[in-house]
Amino acid sequence: MNFKHLEKPFPIYDEDYASVAILINSKKEILYIKRSDNLPTHKGDIAFPGGKKEESDSDIVTTALREVQEELFLNPSTIRPFGVLDPVDTVEYKFKVFPIVCESFDKPTKINKDEVQDFYLLDISDLDNLNNWEFRGNYDNCLLYTSPSPRDKRQSRMPSSA
Repeated sequence: MNFKHLEKPFPIYDEDYASVAILINSKKEILYIKRSDNLPTHKGDIAFPGGKKEESDSDIVTTALREVQEELFLNPSTIRPFGVLDPVDTVEYKFKVFPIVCESFDKPTKINKDEVQDFYLLDISDLDNLNNWEFRGNYDNCLLYTSPSPRDKRQSRMPSSA
């Protein structure tokens, strides 16, 4: 993973933005969520936990950690942010999304059902298997990762740009 190391003070971004947390546990698994079908946008999508900046957020890391706490009830003290990927421009909302790479020392025991249907842990090595990817074609260089989830026998789909 090609990321920039985070140092305090964490980066501040004045315009509207969103942050997502790429949570990696000690087993080298990445946590994804399945968004609720009741949300106004991205219904049922497989995503990283995260969301838009709120007034109380001091920086891009605070946004990601707040969203993890809201969606998965994980205490921010159990998460160590250590990197940031280049921001991704959203086509729909015209603002940047900052992926924050974090070490997670805890696993969710419950979820906020208003925002999240389920969560999945995916072994990082599965992302290296080219047979797990197909071209989606909605955006330039957009591949779709497909993998049967252990708790949901349908195909879980995650854009490669996430």
